[in-house]
Amino acid sequence: MTFLNPLLLFGIAAIAAPIIIHMFMNRRIKRVVWAAMRFLQASVLKNQKRMEIEDLLLLALRCLVLILLALALARPVIGRVADTGAGKGGETAVIALDNSYSMGQSDGGASRFDQARKVAEQVIDSLPSGSSVAVMLFSDVVRASIAEPTYDLTLARKVVRDAALSDRSTDVQAAVRQAVETIGRHASTAQGIYLVTDGQAAGWKKFNDITGMLRSPAVKSRLILVGDEETHNLGIKDLRQAGTVVAVGDNIPFDVEVGNFGEAEAKDVPVRIAVNEDPPCDEGVIPSIPPGGSKHLTLFAKFRAPGYHTVTAQINPDHLPADDRRTIAVRATDDLRILLVDGDSKSGAPDSATFFLRNALTPVPAAERDQYAVKTKTIAPEELDTTKLGDYEAVVLADVPTISPSAVGAVAAYLNRGGGLVVFPGPKTDANFYNGILGKKSGFLPATLGAIRGEPDQTETFLSLQGQGYSHPIVSLWNDPGAGTLASAHFYRSFELKPVAGHTAEAGEAQTILKYGDGSPAMMERTWGRGRVILFASTANTAWNDLPLRPAFLPLIDRALWAILGRQDARLNIPVGSPFEFVCSPDWVNKDALITGPGDKNGAGSLRRIGMQGGVPLLHFEETEKAGAYEARIKSDPPQAVKFAVQSNAAESDLEGLSPSQLEALAATSQVIRWTPETHLDEQLARQHGGAAGADLWIVLTVLAIVVACAELVLAGLFSATK
Repeated sequence: MTFLNPLLLFGIAAIAAPIIIHMFMNRRIKRVVWAAMRFLQASVLKNQKRMEIEDLLLLALRCLVLILLALALARPVIGRVADTGAGKGGETAVIALDNSYSMGQSDGGASRFDQARKVAEQVIDSLPSGSSVAVMLFSDVVRASIAEPTYDLTLARKVVRDAALSDRSTDVQAAVRQAVETIGRHASTAQGIYLVTDGQAAGWKKFNDITGMLRSPAVKSRLILVGDEETHNLGIKDLRQAGTVVAVGDNIPFDVEVGNFGEAEAKDVPVRIAVNEDPPCDEGVIPSIPPGGSKHLTLFAKFRAPGYHTVTAQINPDHLPADDRRTIAVRATDDLRILLVDGDSKSGAPDSATFFLRNALTPVPAAERDQYAVKTKTIAPEELDTTKLGDYEAVVLADVPTISPSAVGAVAAYLNRGGGLVVFPGPKTDANFYNGILGKKSGFLPATLGAIRGEPDQTETFLSLQGQGYSHPIVSLWNDPGAGTLASAHFYRSFELKPVAGHTAEAGEAQTILKYGDGSPAMMERTWGRGRVILFASTANTAWNDLPLRPAFLPLIDRALWAILGRQDARLNIPVGSPFEFVCSPDWVNKDALITGPGDKNGAGSLRRIGMQGGVPLLHFEETEKAGAYEARIKSDPPQAVKFAVQSNAAESDLEGLSPSQLEALAATSQVIRWTPETHLDEQLARQHGGAAGADLWIVLTVLAIVVACAELVLAGLFSATK
């Protein structure tokens, strides 16, 4: 017989309590002589022996109850020896439990993760007496639930039962590395690593490194695979707003990409989208998706009120529910303010620098502009010093010669908070100022302004924009021939744009949005702080080109504005596990926000305090292990709400398992066990540890303790009555 919790045998010492009480009570007896005693003396002498026997019997029963309870807690097992094949003593074990979202797959019953938790408990039950165990959960990160091996196997079982599934992807290498490092810190005669996973091939990217780490003669490694291989799975790979400003009341297009991760063609796949928690607002059917391929479908949603909303795309449920829906957050507006800084003194005239921009941004009759979502304001460059940039979503510099140092500082703060800057050069542009102050010193611009190409009043020689091969999201629309063309515009004069190399802490890599036909950049962008800067090579009016007269001008400006807003709203959509950071209104500083996520019930959630970080009012939240819609309710007056969304990695939807050759390579370094619900893993592993698994007697002992306690209560009552 062995004991799973031998330290609890010390509980038997508790039998001293009833013995001490029995002896103490006997010592407290006082002799009192009184006249009637002589009539009872004969009766007492006659029954004294019987009463002593009754007291001793009750004492024995009380002691037996305590002994049985101590034995039950110590978990005795018969039929198993108390040593391993490697020598005396227990095993030092590390259990690594896969909790990535592919483990949520089920066949209609228990999920793979439920099976994995059962496997982990069986592993713990199989460990010899005196063993210690560490428990870690792994996905693309490793979280040590029990960082160092503990002898408290009851605690290990509880940790396994309480383990939760995440929506993260898988990285087996990190888990194996930490398991090897953990077990390497503890010297023992027997060491074991138990890797419990579904064997999804996508999680074994660095296969050779993993097998190399498991190749240790001192450590017995076991790979325990749960779940049957799945050959059918559809999942939503991507959901995004399709390149336009989200205005209240408009039908906004959303692009849904559905992937077929199975081995057979998927036919007639229904897809639907919904806003917030409302019923679906649009739906469609993808006729066919080939195995291993994906198809796109455009669906439309309408937003009835300004503010933050969530949009969820969904397909019919299958065995892996985590990828059957995908959510993004968007911001709908009915008051999108754009500041136009006009470097031409003839502001408002048809040949001013911002005339065509103003009409492209508000393409409605003047009488309707107050009701239109986009609203513009035009100022002169010197007015920048007294204008509050935070009131605007984007600032456009059109043929502005220079701006003051204070305005440069205001633009830097504005970009750091998430604002957008668009620069159109022109005849009055001071290239030295832009290159020196806005470029080299501040790092705003994605390119330096080189020489001006083209001659004044020369219309016979011109450059055209590229006609195909658009890769940037702003211009990808024109990959569809039905959308028209950008190549019809003529550019008579333009600055040569020389891309800036590298990136800094504030500025991202420079990217080319659009090229001329000769391959030189015509439009570039880079991120700066939390904002975005877009630089054109030519003017926003017809001084140097005829683009404003072409049909493509309006959608190009609209999509450039969408890209700026997209940079601001990108913080609303984050990968699973990434922290959520939101730039708040300064009025919200030191106020609390209640953040609720998927699965949180009414009133539940996490509180966070809004504070200043780097001079920016920021809300920070890091508990994003589950994909789906979240909401932050700010306790302001009146209360405000911000919605954001967390997305899982679509690569985790590929459920293809390890190949036979990979399993064969793993078998050379580890014992590979394919677990099924019929597998008695505890008995199998116990035999490997040096004995049969045996029978656990704690239930029998607990029942006996209850029976003995009841018997003691009954006998005590009977004996008291006779006395």
